[in-house]
Amino acid sequence: MTQAEPRLDEAESGIDATDTTRLLGTSVARDDDTGRWAGFDDFEGLPWWRKPSVLWLLGPFSLFTLAFGGTLVPKLNLVLDLVCRRYYAERSTILAIGGDNPMCRAPEVQKDVATFLLVINFVTGGLSAIVAPKLGHLSDRYGRRRLLALASCGGLLGELVTVLAAKFPETIDYRWLVLGAVFDGMTGSFTAGSILSQSYTSDCTPPSRRAVSIGYIQACLFMGLACGPLLSGYFVKWTGSLLSMFYVAIGCHAFFVLFVGLVMPESLSIKRQLAARIKWQRAQEVAAARGSSLLSAVKRSNPFAPLQMLWPTGWGTSTRLRLNLVTLAICDAIFLGAAFAVGPVLMLYGEFMFQWGNFETSRFISILSLTRVVVLMGILPLINYVIRVRPAARRHKLLGTAPLEKNAGADGLDIWILRVALFCEVVGCVGYTLSRDQELFVASGMMTALGGLGSATTQAAVTKHVPPERVGQMLGAIGMLHALSRIVFPVIFSGLYAGTVKTFPQAVFLALGGMFAFALVTTPVIKPHVHWHDALEEERAPQRRAPQRLYSTIVETLPVDEDQVFYTTSQSFALVNLKPLTAGHVLVCPRAPHRRLQDLSDGETSDLFGTVRLVQRVLARSYFGPDEGAEGGGFTVAVQDGPEAGQTVPHVHVHVIPRCKGDDMGDEVYVKMAAEEGNVGGALWDREAARPRPGGGMPAIEDADRTVRSHGEMCEEAERYRSILRELEVLK
Repeated sequence: MTQAEPRLDEAESGIDATDTTRLLGTSVARDDDTGRWAGFDDFEGLPWWRKPSVLWLLGPFSLFTLAFGGTLVPKLNLVLDLVCRRYYAERSTILAIGGDNPMCRAPEVQKDVATFLLVINFVTGGLSAIVAPKLGHLSDRYGRRRLLALASCGGLLGELVTVLAAKFPETIDYRWLVLGAVFDGMTGSFTAGSILSQSYTSDCTPPSRRAVSIGYIQACLFMGLACGPLLSGYFVKWTGSLLSMFYVAIGCHAFFVLFVGLVMPESLSIKRQLAARIKWQRAQEVAAARGSSLLSAVKRSNPFAPLQMLWPTGWGTSTRLRLNLVTLAICDAIFLGAAFAVGPVLMLYGEFMFQWGNFETSRFISILSLTRVVVLMGILPLINYVIRVRPAARRHKLLGTAPLEKNAGADGLDIWILRVALFCEVVGCVGYTLSRDQELFVASGMMTALGGLGSATTQAAVTKHVPPERVGQMLGAIGMLHALSRIVFPVIFSGLYAGTVKTFPQAVFLALGGMFAFALVTTPVIKPHVHWHDALEEERAPQRRAPQRLYSTIVETLPVDEDQVFYTTSQSFALVNLKPLTAGHVLVCPRAPHRRLQDLSDGETSDLFGTVRLVQRVLARSYFGPDEGAEGGGFTVAVQDGPEAGQTVPHVHVHVIPRCKGDDMGDEVYVKMAAEEGNVGGALWDREAARPRPGGGMPAIEDADRTVRSHGEMCEEAERYRSILRELEVLK
C-alpha cells in the first residue's frame, strides 16, 4: 500500500480502534487540506442548468410529499371503509358504506383498523430499513439523482394497488394492500426519498447554511402534509370519491420520477463518485484478503451493519464523536418515528373523541403541517441569519477574513434549537393528554408543530460530523433508524391505542411525551465542534513514523483547564498562561496534537494565525486601551518549533505577548522564551508533577524564581478576555 492510499483497514473497518487524543475533546474539522468546503471547487464554473442546488429539488420534492400526505387521510378512511365493510359482512349486518358511518367508529372496528395499519407499517418499514441504507451508501458511489427517482417508483406501484383494491372491493380483498406496501418498501419508500433528498441538499449546501436548506426540505414535507390532506378533503367533497386523490398521487409520482431522473443536475461530482468507488473497492479487497471465515460472512450479511456508522472507530474518531452521533440519531429517530406513527393515531383519536369526519380531520392535519412550514421556512432561517450569518458578516468586516466553510460538527445554536424543539413536543403531548375540547387539542398540536425545528437541525448536525464522502452512508444509517422507527413506533403507539381506546385513549400521548422527555434529557451529552477527521495515509504517515521519544518527557496533549480557555474555533483555541512572562502573555494552540508547525494543514495554519490576529486585538484593547488599539504598543509573537528551539511539549503553540510602551524587558523576553518559563510546559506542568526538560541545550530556571498563579486569577483573566470578545461581537 502506498502512502497516498487511505488506510481502509482503519478508516473503513475500524480494525485499529485506538483513539487519537484531541484537545478539549474535539476532532479536526475540514473538508480538504485547506479547510475549504469541497462543493465550491466541484461546482465552480458550471452553467446554471448543470449546477446543483436545493432549489432544483424543492418543487419535485413538494409533489413527492404531496403524493404521500395527500393520500394519508383518504387511505386511512379507505382502510376504515374496507375493514368496516368486511367486519360487518362477516356478522351478516347490513351496513350503509361510508367513511363517516357512525357504526365504523365502534371500538372493535377501530382496533382492527389499527392492527391492519400496524401490519402495513411493519412491511413497509421492515423492507425500507434494509433497502434505504444500501441506497444511501450506493448514492455515495453512483450519485443521488437516479436512486432518488427509483425511490418514487415504489410509491407509484403502491398507489396503483390501492386504486385496484378500492375499485374492485368484492374481487380484491383489502389485504392486498400489503402488496402495495411491499412495492413501496422494496424501493426504500418515503425513507429513502427523504435521506437521498437530504444527501443531495448536503452535497450542494455549505455547512453554515445546511440546517436552513434541510429545513426547506422538511418544510416541503410538511407542506405536502398540509396541502395534501386539505386538497384531498376538497377533492373527496367535490367528487364524492376517495379515489380522486389517489389518481393525483400517481401523477405526482410520475412527474417526480421523470424530472429527477432526466432533468435535475447531479449533486455529486464524477470525481467524488470515483473516489468513493475506489475506496469501496479497496475495502472489498481488504475484506477478501482476510479470508471467508464464518464470522466474516456473518458480519457481511448482518442487516444492521449500516448502523456501525453511528459508532465509528479508527483514525480521526473519538469517544465524543461517537456519543454525539448516537445521541443525535436517537433524537432524530424519535422525531421522525413519532411523526409517522402518531399521525394515524391522532386522526383516529380526533374522529373517536370529537366525532370528526374526513373534512375536519384533513383540516386539523393541514393546520399542524402549515404551522411547521412557517416554522421551518420563516423562523429557522431568521434564527440562522441573526445568530450565524450576520455575526459572521460582521467578523468578516472587522477582521478582513472570510469565514471558512467546513464541516465542524454541531455548534451551540444547533444544540439549543434541538432542546427547544424537544421541550415544545413535551408540552404539546401534555396538552393532548389533558384536552377534552377541540380548541385545546388543536392548540396543543400547534405547540408540537414547533418541534419541527428539531428534525431539520438534527439531520443537518449529523452531516456536519462526517466527511463529505460519507454523508450518504451516514444518512443511510439514519434512514435505517427511520425505517425501524416505522416498525417500532407503530407497535408502541398503535398497539397502545388499540389496547386502551375503551378505557384511557390518552395513554398514547403520555407515552409519546415520555419519549420526547427522554430525548431532552440526553441532549447535554452532545458537545459542539466535534468532527470525524478522515485523513489520508500520506497525512498520517509522518506521525506514525515519528520516534516514540522525541523529547525527554513524552506528553501527547496539554493538561488544559477549559475555564482558562477564552476563545475557540473549530481548529484552534486560546488560553491564559499559568506563569506569564508579562501581563497578558497568552497561548494559541491547534486542537489536533501536531508536534511541528509543518505538520499543520493549510486550513489549520490559516485558522491558527487567524486566531492569533484576533487575540492581538483582544490584548490591545485590554492593555493598550480601547481608543489606541494596536498603535498603543507592540507584540512578540513566537513559535518554538522543535526541542532545539526550546520546545518542551510536543504540541505546536504560539506565544502572544503584549509589549506596552515603556516596557523595559527588551530582548530579555527572547532569553526567557528560550528558558522553560516561556514554554507551554513550565509551571503548568508542575501541577502535573511531570515537568519536561527543554532540549537542545536550552537553559532552565530555578524554582525559586517561579510564581504560580491561582486558578481563580487565571479564570478571571480568561473571563476578562471573553468580555472583550463579546464587545467585539465575536462571542455571544
